[in-house]
Amino acid sequence: MPRYEYTGEDERVIPDLSLVVNKGDTFDAPDGFKATGVQLASSKTAPAVEKDKKELPKEEVKPSAPSDISAGA
Repeated sequence: MPRYEYTGEDERVIPDLSLVVNKGDTFDAPDGFKATGVQLASSKTAPAVEKDKKELPKEEVKPSAPSDISAGA
């Protein structure tokens, strides 16, 4: 979905997208979206970048108090 930027001066409500935008706000909208004070910011979204997957050390969960199975009996 393309990304658009609102360049108008006043706050604007875009009911079709359930948005309220201010000058400089960017938002995703369907191809061909047109509104006064809105310009195309980018025609395509960037692909997801996969970060290097590092194995995190697993932490042992230690109870904060000893278990008491007779509690509440």
